[in-house]
Amino acid sequence: MNVYRYLMLVACCLFLSCNKNVVISEFDNDFNDNRWITSEVKSFHVALENDVENSNLQLHFSHIYDFQFQYVPFEVTITYPNGAKEVIPMNVKIKDDNGKDLADCSGDICDLHTIIKENINFKKGKYTFQIKNGFNGQFLPNVLGIGILAEKK
Repeated sequence: MNVYRYLMLVACCLFLSCNKNVVISEFDNDFNDNRWITSEVKSFHVALENDVENSNLQLHFSHIYDFQFQYVPFEVTITYPNGAKEVIPMNVKIKDDNGKDLADCSGDICDLHTIIKENINFKKGKYTFQIKNGFNGQFLPNVLGIGILAEKK
């Protein structure tokens, strides 16, 4: 991992750690050559110690500036503490109709946050979040990271 990406990740984590409304913040930036192999599922395991009401769950997609696709298909699976699973297909818009990045970009690093689910009441317990990319190819290029973020409203 280059130093610039590492420093940006640390800065992002510090910023989020100061926000008391953040319930869940998980991020994976382990992508060889910025390629997300299509068969690779990213998993996040989270244990909540208390119930948390009225939260928004977001997908955090980090990519290289001027991403070559307007949309990227994802599938998010949530496994709840009671064992129930919910599969949420998403077609995440990366660029507007004029080709402009919708993400917040700093230099070559862009971070896009997209709502997965609104107004969730999280119950105390263990959750698993799995994210798959549904790209029609061997790998999705120019990926810097993927994550889950939940914030209280």
